Amino acid sequence: MTLLGIAGWVFGALASLGALGAAYVRVRSDADNATAEIWKGEAEAQKARADRLEADLNELSGRVARLEAENRHLSELVTGQAAIADLKALVLAQHQELTSLIRTAPEGH
Repeated sequence: MTLLGIAGWVFGALASLGALGAAYVRVRSDADNATAEIWKGEAEAQKARADRLEADLNELSGRVARLEAENRHLSELVTGQAAIADLKALVLAQHQELTSLIRTAPEGH
């Protein structure tokens, strides 16, 4: 084998190794891109799910607030707190009016 033959063999071997290396890089890049696409789709699906859950949570929070307000109102009706407060205000107003009339009434009558 001549020096030129050996050089040709070495060059051929290096070219084959280079081609194999390039093929490996290409296959690995394609696999990484496919994995990235899968994860991107999964992330988008999870974001959509989180958005739906957030909307549901906001709706439930509003419903709970309305139910709490209705519960307070019903509790006031059952316990009569509003009626008692109105009656107290009326009694105090009439008491002040009577006290004022007594103080301004002429003596001896």
